[in-house]
Amino acid sequence: MLGLRRPGAIGVKAVGPFDLGRLTRLHRSCFEDSWSRSDLAHLLALPGGFGLIARLQDGGLASLEALRGAGFSLCRVVRDESELLSIGVAPGFRRRGVATSLLRASMRRCHEWGAGVMFLEVAVDNVSAQRLYKVHGFEQVGRRPDYYQRANGERVSAYTMRCDLTQHLPAWIDDRDMA
Repeated sequence: MLGLRRPGAIGVKAVGPFDLGRLTRLHRSCFEDSWSRSDLAHLLALPGGFGLIARLQDGGLASLEALRGAGFSLCRVVRDESELLSIGVAPGFRRRGVATSLLRASMRRCHEWGAGVMFLEVAVDNVSAQRLYKVHGFEQVGRRPDYYQRANGERVSAYTMRCDLTQHLPAWIDDRDMA
């Protein structure tokens, strides 16, 4: 886990056996159509499945909540491919580098587990997430019509994106991203 010595420092650690409730709460805070506790437990139990939780050392009244969890990522590695299944940052902790830390730690762990590429889907209207992924070497390789369903019933398409981890990972990896 990253050191949490200075205000704003981000720590990323693997989801442990006692983190399922925290992960469920975080997922619910990030998405209208959140996954259930049993869905998350099933995903984490799959071969190659893992989750990461980010904590933010923050000052003031929000510090306890930030230490409980500011964001998460969920991934799966199968042979030489990986997928970022979900990533989210709680609304009160956005725009502080949490998503970047989670994405980098996820990419690195997938690469360490033998994946040479990572795939993900992102809503076509989620421009900020697309920007984050592009900065880290992801390219659009497809489109899934009506992939997501919003709480109001509206359907939204998704882009499928791909990153060659062997090519893009070394460009920014350093000790600060260690999970």
